[in-house]
Parts: sequence; C-alpha cells; structure tokens
Amino acid sequence: MQDGLISTVGLLSGVSAATQNRSLVVLTGFAAAVTGGVSMATGSFLASSTERDLFDKELADQEQLAAEHPYLAQEALLETLTAEGLDRPAAYRVVKVLAEHQDLLLRTVQEKVLGLGSAELAHPVKAGLVMFASFVVGSAVPLLPYMLGLDRWALPVSWAVSVMALLAVGVFKGFLTRKPRLRSGIEFALVALGAAALGWLLGKLFAHFGVG
Repeated sequence: MQDGLISTVGLLSGVSAATQNRSLVVLTGFAAAVTGGVSMATGSFLASSTERDLFDKELADQEQLAAEHPYLAQEALLETLTAEGLDRPAAYRVVKVLAEHQDLLLRTVQEKVLGLGSAELAHPVKAGLVMFASFVVGSAVPLLPYMLGLDRWALPVSWAVSVMALLAVGVFKGFLTRKPRLRSGIEFALVALGAAALGWLLGKLFAHFGVG
C-alpha cells in the first residue's frame, strides 16, 4: 500500500505539472495502479512460490537423510541442543525420545538445525492477490481528488490526503514497533512529500522543454 501511494503521488504530480489535461492524469493514474499492482503481485507470487519450493526441497532432503542415515540427523540435533545450552546427557535424552517419533524428529531438525521455522508457509496466490489489492488501494488515495474533478485544487488535495494517509501508516507502524509514533508518522509523510515534490519538479521541467 505504501509503495502504491508513494509511486502514484509522484507520478501524478509530474503529469499534472506537465499538462492540464485532467483526463490524461486520471488515465495515467489508473494505468499506474493496475500495472504496478500486477507487477507487485507477480513478484510476490514468484517469491512465495520459490520460498515454498525451497522449503519443500530441504524437508525432502532431510526426510531422505533420516531414512538412509538416521544417526546423522540425530547427531546434528544433539550438537545443536548442546550448543544452545543443554548439557549433553539431557540433550541425548531429548534426541532419544524424538527418535521414536520420526515426524517430530524431522520437524525439530527442520527448526533447530536448518533454521526453517515452523511458521505457516506463504500461499503464492493469496500473497499475490493481497499485494495487488494493497497496491491498488494505496494508488487510489492520491488519484481520488482528480477523479472528483477538483480542477486546480486536485494537486494540493492529492498531496494533502497522501501525506495524511502515510502519516497514519507511520503512526500505526510506531504503535506496532513500540517506537515514537509521531516521529514514525512524520518520516512516512516526508517520504510522500519528497516523492510528490520530485514528480512535480520533473513535470515542470518537461513542460518547460515543451513535453506535454
């Protein structure tokens, strides 16, 4: 959502500074929202698919290793538990109990030895859809004033709502991370203002040289 908002407010600022054609600005915003959302969704889908494939491969390798050389997996787990603070006799007892339950042993090796964790794996399709929707929603924030036909007020209102939206996102981030909320909000808002100002300056530059 943050990416969609920042990239779109910068783009719309540049286009609106270079041309007074509101229809062109709105069309550009729509195109940016859809193509950007598709790009982000595709990247998220491929990344999640790759992550899941790598996870499955590591797990399959460990299953094969445990089947062919069970003591290697047990020894690796024993060394890891010892390194984490268990004395060797206690670690040996833990491994001995786990060795009686092959699936539990594999999951423990997966977490403790490989560091893969037991968190739910990402679902590629779900990740892609969420990314697409978030990007489009973020893009809609700076685009809305132009769609409402505010004419010469569209640009400043677009900047204002974008800054307020990112200010709210930054405050929420500060709440989640237990960091100073106001500072976090201001950081996000300044990024939006910087993107908008840069886009506006580029638009004015293009207009000066007869582009648009």
